[in-house]
Amino acid sequence: MRVADRHTENIRISSYLSKLPMIGREQKEDVVRLAPEDLIPVLNAAKVNFVLAGAHGFAGWLSEPRATQDVDFIIRTKDRRKASDAILEAVSDTTLEEHPVVWRIKRGEAYVADLMFTNAPLFERIHAKEYLAKKLGRYTAKVPKLEAAMAMKFAAMVGHHRQLPKKLRDAGDFADMVLHNKKLDVKLLVELGELVYEGGGKEIVKIVGDVKAGRRLEL
Repeated sequence: MRVADRHTENIRISSYLSKLPMIGREQKEDVVRLAPEDLIPVLNAAKVNFVLAGAHGFAGWLSEPRATQDVDFIIRTKDRRKASDAILEAVSDTTLEEHPVVWRIKRGEAYVADLMFTNAPLFERIHAKEYLAKKLGRYTAKVPKLEAAMAMKFAAMVGHHRQLPKKLRDAGDFADMVLHNKKLDVKLLVELGELVYEGGGKEIVKIVGDVKAGRRLEL
């Protein structure tokens, strides 16, 4: 498969896996999880400019796509009410949780979508220009560039409030991106790392070197 097609195919696979019923816990009609193609037309109709993130948006940079509980979007902070209202109206049984840098959409008791805002410097940069446009069925979606996906994983790995199991998953994704993709714009990666925190550019490059050398990552 050509690299240019990998994102489209891997997002298709991650979407399919995410909507499969969990064996022994769900029937098909019980699945509340959503996929990008459930929400992209909703945001398009609301004229919300977004970048698809999370496990779906990063799928093309991973060696193997996987299922995920929710669909993540980076949107302009000023669009948060417009975007959330559109999803709440379009998807049944949904409610909204408002947090300073993310609004989370729940369907029943499960989180099904996250709206992440450009008031975070890294997200602002990614939303503005650090993305690639990919065709997803009838729709087109922007997904983070490799370096942007790695910077987001780095931010999650060093986040003070991130739970350890999720940090370990983030570190695994980061390592997979390093090992699975040969071309890396180190200058861009440093710039994005600095948007996470001062000195983050140097640290993210160090972690890349640790992964390539097979050294243990310290979280």
